[in-house]
Amino acid sequence: MKVVSHQMSVQPLLSVGDTFDRLLGDKSIGFTDVPMRPHLRDQSELALAQLKKQFSQYVVIGIGGSSMGPRTLVEMSFIKNIHFLDNVDSVEFERVWSEISENSKFKSKQEALAQTGFIVISKSGTTLEILWNYSALENRLSKLNLNIADQSFFITEPVENDLSLLARKHSRPCLEIPVDVGGRFSVLTPVGLVIAGLCGYSLDDLHKGGRLAVQDKKAVTEAATLFLDSFKRKECITLFWFYNSNYRWFGHWLQQLWAESLGKQHDRAGKPAPGFSTPFVAIGSCDQHSILQQVAHSTDKNKFVCFYNFRSVESSAERIHDIKFSDLDYMEGRSYGELIASQCKATELALRENKVSTARFTVDDQNKSLTLGYLFMYFQLVVATIGEHENINSFDQPGVALGKNLTLQMLRQ
Repeated sequence: MKVVSHQMSVQPLLSVGDTFDRLLGDKSIGFTDVPMRPHLRDQSELALAQLKKQFSQYVVIGIGGSSMGPRTLVEMSFIKNIHFLDNVDSVEFERVWSEISENSKFKSKQEALAQTGFIVISKSGTTLEILWNYSALENRLSKLNLNIADQSFFITEPVENDLSLLARKHSRPCLEIPVDVGGRFSVLTPVGLVIAGLCGYSLDDLHKGGRLAVQDKKAVTEAATLFLDSFKRKECITLFWFYNSNYRWFGHWLQQLWAESLGKQHDRAGKPAPGFSTPFVAIGSCDQHSILQQVAHSTDKNKFVCFYNFRSVESSAERIHDIKFSDLDYMEGRSYGELIASQCKATELALRENKVSTARFTVDDQNKSLTLGYLFMYFQLVVATIGEHENINSFDQPGVALGKNLTLQMLRQ
């Protein structure tokens, strides 16, 4: 099954193909092998059975790679009983607390909170924001004579850390983020699988989609070549334009994957790293009314705009008849799918006429679980292939460390 195809005739650089093969052959890089590790799916299925049996609503406590992939899955499922704490923002904390404690489906606040499962996700098990939010919840629940640990499921590395020790102390489930899989590459581990199961996705199809992407060398290397060529043209912004409103959080996930993996000062040899782009995300026609003017008419032709159109959206048969507005007579009997497809194609053509570099990708998303599994793995492979090709370490984030250390210094004074 071909999930992603594009309309540019690209001859992948031979060296990119070699890089892709080398990436798959490097056993120290674990994310490419995740869909072939059935025990990760088995752990998730077991935890899911317990979560569904014990609880009616859920709070996910995570940040970055521990949150954005799961948020993507929830956004695309329209599930309303999964909430996220992924920022140390008291306003957001109070909003989530209000939603779970004052849920009208329950007779009392006590019952609502007793029916809440807490899913705590941290690769290191020591992330400040996650431990803080968990502690804040613990303080609130203890005042109601509820023990948050008894309602908690933990997802972290299988090593001794704050979360794994807490799970062991209270004999709670502790699912694995493999040591050889980085946080932003972990969405197809229990990090995403548990949330996916709560949303009704097929875990088998998610992993099947991931395996299809690993096997799709042509699609990955062609995309990597497009981006490498863009960097050579000194295009410092890559704009991912999704003509599907359900891809907002997927866009956030992709921004982190791209920015943290490719935004490096030095390559592995200690030399200045080549210039990569800053990622941005736009959504459908709504962003044609927000950023298109600047993208089209900026005197700096420094952007590479990648359009993604979706079969499910463009095949919509919802039509409008008996239009009351004379200015829209030409739309009589037209469908939503026709409208958004025309907007996508027209915007791309307009940018080309304005000498802006573009590419268009078509996503066959008839099977949502399989498509998301493919897309998560596909973009991980594209980004890692670019990094390996340019000899940078795509799996660390040294630029994040200074801000964390300065935060700790300020708080410890």
